[in-house]
Amino acid sequence: MKTKDRILLTSLKMFNEQGERNVSTNHIAAALNISPGNLYYHFRNKNEIVFQLFLRYQQEVQGFMIVPEGRHASYQDKVNYLEAILNSMWDYRFLHRDLQHLLQDDERLRDAYRAFSSRTVADGRRILQAMADAGVLLANQEQIDALILNIWVLVVSWSSFLQSISIQNNNGSTMRKALLKRAIYQIIALEEPFLCESIKPLLPELKKHYLAGESTDPLALFPTILDDVQQR
Repeated sequence: MKTKDRILLTSLKMFNEQGERNVSTNHIAAALNISPGNLYYHFRNKNEIVFQLFLRYQQEVQGFMIVPEGRHASYQDKVNYLEAILNSMWDYRFLHRDLQHLLQDDERLRDAYRAFSSRTVADGRRILQAMADAGVLLANQEQIDALILNIWVLVVSWSSFLQSISIQNNNGSTMRKALLKRAIYQIIALEEPFLCESIKPLLPELKKHYLAGESTDPLALFPTILDDVQQR
């Protein structure tokens, strides 16, 4: 593997496990047993590493946000989209968790992320429209517009939400994939009222899978304050 790719993979692992703000280029170089100068030969600074990781994440997401060709969209397509979303959220969880800080710190990343968000929402709307055209989703254009925006807001903010309610520690290193699965459950809940009747019998098992044994009670996500809330 080329040194540049090793730097990116190691950086991604460290950012995910320790939090991007807690990892310096010196830390990355030490983990790879290379000199800081060797790292700077490939990347000018940490922002450049983050940007290149974002480009990989963007390419991955755009690779599966595609409307099926030559046939009607099915609910299995939607399940595949959910799995792909979950895997991308997990693989690049530092991007979602540290998003506000990362965008404030790098104008180039901020501009690229805005373009990526716009394109992804547009792609997602086309997917929902294809489901509506196939009779899987019973929604008009206004409902589709609102639904895709709500889904995107949920996807990009879920990791930050988990951090804000102290399920994980400040650097996010204890985040579990099961917690991210809850975001997919929430997406299913958003879509459920609009799904055709023939699809709804499939939902209980699917929701159970993405709940991963957790309660549907939203207050259960706030373990440190749950007792106080219930006593009021």
